[in-house]
Amino acid sequence: MQARIARLCDVSAATVTAWFTMSEKVTGISRSHAELICREFDLSISPLWLAEGKGPRETTGADHRTNVIALHPEDALPEDVVQIEEYKVHFSGGNGNTVVTYELEEDSEPATYRLSWLQKHRLSVKHLKRFKVRGESMEPMLFDEDSILVNLAEGEFEQIKDGKVYAFRYGDELRVKRLYRRLDGGLTLRSYNSEYKDEDLTPSQVAQHITLIGRVRDKSGAGGL
Repeated sequence: MQARIARLCDVSAATVTAWFTMSEKVTGISRSHAELICREFDLSISPLWLAEGKGPRETTGADHRTNVIALHPEDALPEDVVQIEEYKVHFSGGNGNTVVTYELEEDSEPATYRLSWLQKHRLSVKHLKRFKVRGESMEPMLFDEDSILVNLAEGEFEQIKDGKVYAFRYGDELRVKRLYRRLDGGLTLRSYNSEYKDEDLTPSQVAQHITLIGRVRDKSGAGGL
């Protein structure tokens, strides 16, 4: 495996050996290469530790490696994978209600996922869409320009699981936050970035300003590099 990693990253075998045997980060590996290695070889090593020597060496439940599969553009699509497109989302008024429409991002490449991963998490391709993240309120979980995989089948208010991350309309914008249901029927919107305060919405504010799109189930991108 180390020889394959060396070829993948265009480094010597000795450098790869050092990455996996030293207790501290040695030299040379970029964050993008670290994430690629950990994803492609399903390693339990933290990409952040491998690239920057920060945090624990082993991954924990809080760590996340994207489930997007890297394929060469000229490679045939394997039978056990699917591709999911990226979209822009638009909101408009219709008969007193908000209408949500989706526009394909023509310049973006679709992300490739293994069917086994989708089946494991009980996700249906027909209910999945990808969107771009804007802003820094969810850093370091999500960075500006990262892509998120959203399950539209989890788009009902009654389906909200406290503390999970959701994409939703707030006014005329697509927002991504941790959501918490309040006893009075309202919502608390929580950012991951501690510089952003919680937003508490009353039931009437939720009815007027919020349209749930779905739950975020995966992420990908070079945010933070």
